[in-house]
Amino acid sequence: MEADSRPPFRVMLRMEVHPGRRQEFERTWRQVATGIAREPANRGQKLVRSVDDEHVYYVFTDWADEPSFRAFELSEAHVENRRRLQPFRRGGEMVVTETVHDLPPTPAAQDAADRPSPGSATGEPLAFVGLGNMGGGMAHRLLAAGRTLTVHNRTAAKAAPLAEAGATVAASPAEAAKGHGVVLLSLADEAAVEEVLFGQVAEVLAPGAVVVDTSTVSPAYARECAQRLDRLGLRRVEACVVGNPFQAREGKLRVYTSGEQSDIARVGDILDTLGAQVVHLGAPGTAATLKLIFNLLLGAQVASLAEAVAYGVAAGLDRDRLLASVAESGFSSVVLRFRAELMRKASYEPAFFRSTLMEKDLRLALGDAAVAGVPLPVLDSVRERFADVNAAGDGDKDASVLLEHTVRDGGAKAVS
Repeated sequence: MEADSRPPFRVMLRMEVHPGRRQEFERTWRQVATGIAREPANRGQKLVRSVDDEHVYYVFTDWADEPSFRAFELSEAHVENRRRLQPFRRGGEMVVTETVHDLPPTPAAQDAADRPSPGSATGEPLAFVGLGNMGGGMAHRLLAAGRTLTVHNRTAAKAAPLAEAGATVAASPAEAAKGHGVVLLSLADEAAVEEVLFGQVAEVLAPGAVVVDTSTVSPAYARECAQRLDRLGLRRVEACVVGNPFQAREGKLRVYTSGEQSDIARVGDILDTLGAQVVHLGAPGTAATLKLIFNLLLGAQVASLAEAVAYGVAAGLDRDRLLASVAESGFSSVVLRFRAELMRKASYEPAFFRSTLMEKDLRLALGDAAVAGVPLPVLDSVRERFADVNAAGDGDKDASVLLEHTVRDGGAKAVS
């Protein structure tokens, strides 16, 4: 058996470069990389340009261990590197988007079967409605796998990159779904699902079509949807996805399914394209329950981190040092480290998970738990905090923005 050659710690970063600055950026990056290579704990780095967008780059850096990388991240050398690269970057700060031990396949390294030649297509044509952060990533993944795709999004501009990648853009959900045997949905809430699915899509699908719904809704509504579609002669596969937009684009999501196993088997190739892991949980509503549980834990971690940092800052600790220390500690997690990084840089836009969606999911989970007779008082207070964030106008920012409200509210109370 060959020895495992994977590095102990590998970090992936995503950077967007201003048009017309690519050559300067690449030249500067090579100079920066030479300096990084002199770090004792560095094991090498690689720069990869996206084939989907020539202005998007991915940086992979290998380190002896995580503490070594975290120490470098806080060093003056890293600050200087960021200063040198700043003139070329657009779209906000350079942030750690994913900590990985296996390097995700780059477009140049993918097999021909996984990345078909231009103009080739596999499987039946698909429709995809809802191209937000996650939906857009999943749609790009399906296109890259050679699927023929018709897409629609309420904000038409979000469909433009998919059109450039080969998708057909429809003017409405009904136009996108008409005559299709499979349609995928990635919508914000139950109201959107109701309007799109039952207001436009269901009546124009092919007989016996499958609706693959990745939207986060309540378990009760998930069960209701399955029953209503069944009465219409249609099938529903509940496909709750866990991950971030970059993982969606790379087919690295975890997909949890509910519904009839025969329906899931029918769209199994689609689910396998989207997810590195596909797990069937059972009857309709079970996947929705697990997704809400995941988001309960996410909300609780973000809120507890925000309160802990607010306390530390009020007690005189340096905010950056405190967040870095928490991220490096045994009390951390992948999720906590990622949110701590966003908080440290106050990088809340574009959002990885909007505060409005966080409050919505907490509310859905609390309601479902109440029906089951399980009180969740701690998480109810967390939901109230996110409701306050939304009421203050920050609902479209990442849920990590809760820190700013917590620090401000704590300071106001201390003064009063």
